[in-house]
Amino acid sequence: MMSAKPFQIDTLVTAASRLINVMNREVELLRAMRVKEISDMQGEKLELTALYEEALAMLASEPELLAALEPVLKEELALLANRFDAAVVANTLALSAVKDSHDRLLQTIVDSVAENRSKQKAYTADGALDNPRGGRNAPTLSLTLDQSL
Repeated sequence: MMSAKPFQIDTLVTAASRLINVMNREVELLRAMRVKEISDMQGEKLELTALYEEALAMLASEPELLAALEPVLKEELALLANRFDAAVVANTLALSAVKDSHDRLLQTIVDSVAENRSKQKAYTADGALDNPRGGRNAPTLSLTLDQSL
Protein backbone atom coordinates (compact mmCIF):
# COMPACT_ATOMS: atom_id res chain seq x y z
CA MET A 1 0.00 0.00 0.00
CA MET A 2 2.89 2.36 0.69
CA SER A 3 4.11 2.18 -2.94
CA ALA A 4 0.68 3.24 -4.22
CA LYS A 5 0.79 6.49 -2.27
CA PRO A 6 3.45 8.34 -4.30
CA PHE A 7 2.12 6.88 -7.56
CA GLN A 8 -1.42 8.14 -6.96
CA ILE A 9 -0.29 11.59 -5.88
CA ASP A 10 2.24 11.85 -8.71
CA THR A 11 -0.33 10.64 -11.23
CA LEU A 12 -2.85 13.19 -10.00
CA VAL A 13 -0.34 16.06 -10.05
CA THR A 14 1.00 15.12 -13.48
CA ALA A 15 -2.41 14.59 -15.07
CA ALA A 16 -3.84 17.79 -13.56
CA SER A 17 -0.81 19.88 -14.57
CA ARG A 18 -0.82 18.58 -18.14
CA LEU A 19 -4.60 18.98 -18.39
CA ILE A 20 -4.32 22.59 -17.19
CA ASN A 21 -1.74 23.24 -19.94
CA VAL A 22 -3.99 21.64 -22.58
CA MET A 23 -7.03 23.65 -21.48
CA ASN A 24 -5.02 26.89 -21.41
CA ARG A 25 -3.68 26.17 -24.90
CA GLU A 26 -7.21 25.46 -26.08
CA VAL A 27 -8.36 28.83 -24.70
CA GLU A 28 -5.48 30.56 -26.55
CA LEU A 29 -6.48 28.87 -29.80
CA LEU A 30 -10.15 29.77 -29.29
CA ARG A 31 -9.29 33.41 -28.63
CA ALA A 32 -7.15 33.46 -31.78
CA MET A 33 -10.09 31.84 -33.67
CA ARG A 34 -7.87 28.91 -34.67
CA VAL A 35 -10.63 26.42 -33.90
CA LYS A 36 -9.48 23.78 -36.38
CA GLU A 37 -6.21 23.29 -34.46
CA ILE A 38 -8.13 22.27 -31.34
CA SER A 39 -9.14 18.92 -32.80
CA ASP A 40 -5.48 17.82 -32.72
CA MET A 41 -5.52 18.19 -28.92
CA GLN A 42 -8.73 16.29 -28.18
CA GLY A 43 -7.13 12.85 -27.93
CA GLU A 44 -4.62 14.06 -25.38
CA LYS A 45 -7.33 15.95 -23.49
CA LEU A 46 -9.54 12.86 -23.25
CA GLU A 47 -6.61 10.67 -22.18
CA LEU A 48 -5.52 13.12 -19.48
CA THR A 49 -9.09 13.56 -18.26
CA ALA A 50 -9.49 9.80 -17.83
CA LEU A 51 -6.13 9.56 -16.02
CA TYR A 52 -7.03 12.49 -13.76
CA GLU A 53 -10.45 11.07 -12.90
CA GLU A 54 -8.96 7.64 -12.19
CA ALA A 55 -6.26 9.04 -9.87
CA LEU A 56 -8.81 11.26 -8.12
CA ALA A 57 -11.18 8.33 -7.59
CA MET A 58 -8.36 6.17 -6.19
CA LEU A 59 -7.38 8.89 -3.74
CA ALA A 60 -10.99 9.55 -2.77
CA SER A 61 -11.44 5.86 -1.97
CA GLU A 62 -8.48 6.02 0.41
CA PRO A 63 -8.85 9.26 2.41
CA GLU A 64 -6.15 8.13 4.83
CA LEU A 65 -3.58 8.72 2.08
CA LEU A 66 -4.52 12.40 1.85
CA ALA A 67 -4.68 12.73 5.62
CA ALA A 68 -1.15 11.36 5.95
CA LEU A 69 0.39 13.84 3.50
CA GLU A 70 2.89 16.44 4.64
CA PRO A 71 1.34 19.92 5.06
CA VAL A 72 3.55 21.30 2.27
CA LEU A 73 2.25 18.69 -0.16
CA LYS A 74 -1.34 19.32 0.94
CA GLU A 75 -0.83 23.02 0.22
CA GLU A 76 0.65 22.21 -3.19
CA LEU A 77 -2.37 20.02 -4.01
CA ALA A 78 -4.75 22.78 -2.88
CA LEU A 79 -3.00 25.30 -5.14
CA LEU A 80 -3.09 22.82 -8.01
CA ALA A 81 -6.82 22.28 -7.44
CA ASN A 82 -7.40 26.05 -7.58
CA ARG A 83 -5.39 26.33 -10.83
CA PHE A 84 -7.32 23.39 -12.26
CA ASP A 85 -10.70 24.92 -11.35
CA ALA A 86 -9.68 28.26 -12.89
CA ALA A 87 -8.57 26.52 -16.09
CA VAL A 88 -11.86 24.61 -16.31
CA VAL A 89 -13.86 27.83 -15.89
CA ALA A 90 -11.78 29.71 -18.50
CA ASN A 91 -12.01 26.77 -20.92
CA THR A 92 -15.77 26.44 -20.48
CA LEU A 93 -16.31 30.18 -20.99
CA ALA A 94 -14.14 30.25 -24.12
CA LEU A 95 -15.88 27.20 -25.63
CA SER A 96 -19.27 28.70 -24.84
CA ALA A 97 -18.32 32.05 -26.39
CA VAL A 98 -17.16 30.42 -29.63
CA LYS A 99 -20.29 28.26 -29.79
CA ASP A 100 -22.52 31.29 -29.23
CA SER A 101 -20.59 33.22 -31.90
CA HIS A 102 -21.04 30.39 -34.42
CA ASP A 103 -24.73 30.10 -33.56
CA ARG A 104 -25.24 33.85 -34.09
CA LEU A 105 -23.37 33.73 -37.41
CA LEU A 106 -25.46 30.81 -38.66
CA GLN A 107 -28.68 32.52 -37.57
CA THR A 108 -27.61 35.72 -39.36
CA ILE A 109 -27.00 33.71 -42.55
CA VAL A 110 -30.38 31.96 -42.26
CA ASP A 111 -32.15 35.28 -41.64
CA SER A 112 -30.36 36.92 -44.58
CA VAL A 113 -31.29 34.09 -46.96
CA ALA A 114 -34.89 34.19 -45.78
CA GLU A 115 -35.04 37.97 -46.25
CA ASN A 116 -33.51 37.82 -49.72
CA ARG A 117 -35.83 35.02 -50.78
CA SER A 118 -38.86 37.02 -49.68
CA LYS A 119 -37.75 39.97 -51.84
CA GLN A 120 -37.18 37.95 -55.00
CA LYS A 121 -39.47 38.42 -57.95
CA ALA A 122 -40.14 35.80 -60.57
CA TYR A 123 -41.01 36.13 -64.25
CA THR A 124 -44.37 35.05 -65.62
CA ALA A 125 -44.85 33.22 -68.91
CA ASP A 126 -45.15 36.56 -70.73
CA GLY A 127 -41.91 37.92 -69.20
CA ALA A 128 -43.47 40.25 -66.64
CA LEU A 129 -42.32 40.32 -62.99
CA ASP A 130 -44.70 38.49 -60.72
CA ASN A 131 -45.12 38.19 -56.96
CA PRO A 132 -43.24 35.02 -55.92
CA ARG A 133 -45.67 34.39 -53.11
CA GLY A 134 -48.49 34.15 -55.59
CA GLY A 135 -48.10 30.49 -56.47
CA ARG A 136 -46.33 28.65 -59.25
CA ASN A 137 -43.65 31.28 -59.74
CA ALA A 138 -42.22 30.88 -56.23
CA PRO A 139 -38.49 31.59 -56.05
CA THR A 140 -36.03 28.76 -56.14
CA LEU A 141 -32.92 28.38 -54.12
CA SER A 142 -29.79 27.48 -56.03
CA LEU A 143 -27.47 25.05 -54.26
CA THR A 144 -24.29 23.28 -55.22
CA LEU A 145 -23.50 20.02 -53.48
CA ASP A 146 -20.11 18.41 -53.27
CA GLN A 147 -20.76 14.80 -54.20
CA SER A 148 -17.21 13.53 -53.80
CA LEU A 149 -16.35 11.22 -50.93
